[in-house]
Parts: sequence; C-alpha cells; structure tokens
Amino acid sequence: MSISNKTLDQLAENIAAGIQMLGGIKQGAEAQIREIVEEALRKFDVVTDERMQVQEAMLAKARAQLAELEKRVVALEKRVKQQER
Repeated sequence: MSISNKTLDQLAENIAAGIQMLGGIKQGAEAQIREIVEEALRKFDVVTDERMQVQEAMLAKARAQLAELEKRVVALEKRVKQQER
C-alpha cells in the first residue's frame, strides 16, 4: 500500500480543522497530528509514495535487464546448437 505526503497533509489538516472547531487550537496541532498519523502508519508498515516509486523504478530496471539476458541466452543457445551440427 502506498500513501503520499499530500494525503497525509490533507488528513492532518482535516483532523486539525475538526479540533479547531472544538477549541481553536489548530496552531501546532497539524504537526502533532501528522506525527501521530505517521507513527500509526509505520506500525502498519505502510510504504511512502516516494519509497514505492523507487521500488517500482528498480523493478522496471530489473525486468528490462532480465528481458535482455533472456534474449542473450536464446541467441547463445542457437549458436551452441549450430556448432553441434
């Protein structure tokens, strides 16, 4: 599961807005709420959007390398078969 900083910011703002209606203590509350939400998400092992993007890029690169290696293996197998004849 991936969650963006924008989503975290919106969640913190929504919670802080609710708190503001109750007591007018919005100032400073957003940062505290964001910290609480981030800690909860860490406990649930939620991956940040940035980290997910890095992992996706690494996977795409590995897939491209694998495809290239598969082509090379096929070519080498053909050469070996031709030399065996």
